[in-house]
Amino acid sequence: MNWAWLLIPATYFLASISFAYWAGRLNGIDLRSHGSGNLGATNAGRVLGIKWFLIVFACDVLKSLVPITIAKWLVVHGANPYLPMLVAVAALIGHSFTCFHRFKGGKGVATSLGLLIGLTPIVAALSLAAWLVAWLLARYVWRMGAAASVSPASLVSAVAVPATRFLTCPHPLALNELPITVFYVLIGILVMYRHRSNIRQLLGHRALAPPASGGADAPGQVPVKAP
Repeated sequence: MNWAWLLIPATYFLASISFAYWAGRLNGIDLRSHGSGNLGATNAGRVLGIKWFLIVFACDVLKSLVPITIAKWLVVHGANPYLPMLVAVAALIGHSFTCFHRFKGGKGVATSLGLLIGLTPIVAALSLAAWLVAWLLARYVWRMGAAASVSPASLVSAVAVPATRFLTCPHPLALNELPITVFYVLIGILVMYRHRSNIRQLLGHRALAPPASGGADAPGQVPVKAP
């Protein structure tokens, strides 16, 4: 099944489609010039409202989950057993460094969740739980806005991914398990790297600075569009 390898470049191009960008275009704006300027679900929610956050988030999850599911089906029918992981790598790279927008894409959180669900559901569940707990603490204990709370939650989940891999896999450094373990460590590093500006803001105890005009792009808010 040599043709199965074509799924890797196909996944890259699929993942390179920025659903956040097109959500903005459907609303008559370019998200790269609004909010944080990031082509991800959080910025879509910050600028366009909660409905678009949910739509973009779901699409970003599926852009990795669906190809990995196909790859696992191909493995059952004789494809190389490493195909699902390589497809996952292609999905993450495509989303984070999209060829359609000068290799500037999203921060990879939703797409990482999709590939975790596809490869190791237990790691996905625990990492999502860590994200949720961190978001609730940031939102209701430290009184950060709904959108502003996403960044610290994403950083916590970036650490949780490799941590839960080591906790749930009996032999994470065994030869047959090592590729996924290394991949999960790299996912954590990539997500933290993509959030480096947020890390600087958190260390400086500053939220995302509001635009001069205020309004829908104000920090920590997920506005609902006016009818």
